[in-house]
Amino acid sequence: MLEKLEGWIKTFSKDEAVAPKEDHEWAETIAGLLIEAAMADGELDQDELSSISHVLTNQLELTDNEVNSIIEKAIVAHQDRIEIHSLVQAIRAETDAEGRLAIMEMAWMVVLADGQNHEYEAQLMRRLAGLLFVKDVDSGRAAKRAKTRLERGA
Repeated sequence: MLEKLEGWIKTFSKDEAVAPKEDHEWAETIAGLLIEAAMADGELDQDELSSISHVLTNQLELTDNEVNSIIEKAIVAHQDRIEIHSLVQAIRAETDAEGRLAIMEMAWMVVLADGQNHEYEAQLMRRLAGLLFVKDVDSGRAAKRAKTRLERGA
C-alpha cells in the first residue's frame, strides 16, 4: 500500500492519475473526507459534488460508475458519522507529510468549488490541517493551489 501511495503523491502535483484502480478502500477514505469538507456548511451543492467526482476520477483513476458508487457510500457514511478522526487517522497512518498536503489541496478544491469559503468550511479546514499535522502556512498554500486549479478547470 505504501508503494502505491508514494507514486500517488509524486504524481498529484503533475495533474496525473495518482492511485491504482484497485485501491477502493483508499478512495473511500478520501471520498469520505471530501464529503465531510463539502458538507461542513450543511449542504452538498452541485459544484462541490462535481469537484469530488473530478478528484476521484482524475487523481485516483476511477471510472464514473466507481466514483458514483463511492460517493453514494460516502454520503450515507456521512449521515452516520459523528467524527472525522477515523478518516484522519487512516490517512495519517498511510501517508507522509507530502501526501497529507496533497489531500489538504484536494479538500480545499472541494471547499472552494462553490466560490465561497463559508465560516464552517474554514473552521473545518483549520481543524483538518491540525489533525493531519499540516502547518497553517502549508494549508494556505494548498488553498491557493486549489483555487488556481479550479480557475484553470483542472
